[in-house]
Amino acid sequence: MTRTSDGSLSGVSGLHLAYHSWEPSQPRAVLVVVHGLGEHSGRYAEFGRRMAEGGIATFAMDLRGHGLSDGQRGHVPSFDVLLQELDRFHREVRGIKDARVPMFLLGHSLGGLIALRYQEEYDARFRGAIIVSPWLATAMSVPRWKANIAHALAKLIPVLPLSAGIDAAHVSRDPDVVEAYRDDPLVHDTVTPRFFSEVSMAMGLALQRSDRIREPLLFMLAGDDHLVDTDKSLRFARSLTATDVTVKVYPDHYHELLNEIDRATIHREVREWIAARV
Repeated sequence: MTRTSDGSLSGVSGLHLAYHSWEPSQPRAVLVVVHGLGEHSGRYAEFGRRMAEGGIATFAMDLRGHGLSDGQRGHVPSFDVLLQELDRFHREVRGIKDARVPMFLLGHSLGGLIALRYQEEYDARFRGAIIVSPWLATAMSVPRWKANIAHALAKLIPVLPLSAGIDAAHVSRDPDVVEAYRDDPLVHDTVTPRFFSEVSMAMGLALQRSDRIREPLLFMLAGDDHLVDTDKSLRFARSLTATDVTVKVYPDHYHELLNEIDRATIHREVREWIAARV
């Protein structure tokens, strides 16, 4: 039996942050999920149920400015705030579940960048992390003049809402997933200049401080990703000095591997990787 529940916690400056959970009666592991830009934790319901079927309690939080959480859509005052709020969520989940049950981290896209930066800066105490299609660089490089304008606006008009330019057709090869993404009122396509500037700096820091990562890692990369640069992620993964790093590239797959046509197989591979480290 899988128990589904909702909860909330207080983020930085008292911001209300919502989360969902999918729990088996006797979990053998706990998984904390960090979603991508513009989406929300509710889109991980199928994944959460499949994890629970394998004995893995799954908790997914809506980032500030996303889903049911408070905050301006697509805006952060600093990237460090996202790390602080992930740390609060980590401690929230640890307070709910038995401390003897090993805990893992999963980050998708923007969440993958957050997960990597968190491991670099915090004494995470996760047993391992799954990094799915991480946003270490965009698939189409941003022209320097556009980046310069964005950095200038981050100082002058930091909260100006702009389009992120996410094409729903590039999310998954499953037409039902694409249609649901387009029709989802909690999905947005907004970023602010401050958000762009902070994420750009976080990408650079992730590369500079990768030697701090020691936990086991599973990289799951989409071979035909139109949103993030898979080659950059592949080079990053292969450069890590951690002793337990697994890299899997899925040819022809689009950005959201957990929502791809053959997602049942990918979900099983996540369960098996966690099970091997429990």
